[in-house]
Amino acid sequence: MYDIVNLTQDIYTGAPRFPGHPPTEIEFIATHEDARNAPIKPKDITYAAMMLHMCDHGPTHVDAVSHIDERDTAPTIDKSSLGKFITRGIAIDFTGKVGPREEISLKLLQDELSSQSLTPPNAGTFLFTGGHFKRTYPEDSYNTEYPGLSYDAGNFLYRECGIVNIGQDAPSIDAGINTGEMTFPCHVLCRELQCHNTENLCNIEEVAGKEFLYIGLPLKIRGGSGSPIRAVAVLNL
Repeated sequence: MYDIVNLTQDIYTGAPRFPGHPPTEIEFIATHEDARNAPIKPKDITYAAMMLHMCDHGPTHVDAVSHIDERDTAPTIDKSSLGKFITRGIAIDFTGKVGPREEISLKLLQDELSSQSLTPPNAGTFLFTGGHFKRTYPEDSYNTEYPGLSYDAGNFLYRECGIVNIGQDAPSIDAGINTGEMTFPCHVLCRELQCHNTENLCNIEEVAGKEFLYIGLPLKIRGGSGSPIRAVAVLNL
């Protein structure tokens, strides 16, 4: 028997988003009440339907390489290998070890990996949380109160360990101090190495210090620069 941990935030009107991206909005275009009161209606059944309006980088989502690489060779989300979204994974909770907007240094990352006897899996996924980000979007759409990986830490995971996807429970895997200044060192790494990053996850603390199967399959959006995903961690396989 295995356990499944949900890593996906709810999709709802006003959900967290990165500054500059359009807000998520959901509305009913048909309700059961409307169907019951309609002059012409289906027999023995009513139905409901909703309209979803959201950025491909809005809710819990993964970035395609084409999001940060303007070259024609950069794969869009529909051209990205599905094998990169079903991988072995590990997670670390840095709560109390790093400040709200600070970079997670290479030394801190390596110390935590060592103390928890974790090894980043080659061609795998690395998840982390700093425990600081407060989801106050859109009222405070410039909230950058979250930590993120330094260039050296990201370089170690992507280049040296062979990680293909890094994810956090905030709008960016780059630290708030960097995103507030519109610098994105880990996104630059993704461009250089043609790797992925995943943002606006949740419940990472529930799998921190553990190994698991990570699943975060994107929608097949033609030409998409990213995609909302349903991310889960499967334990005890």
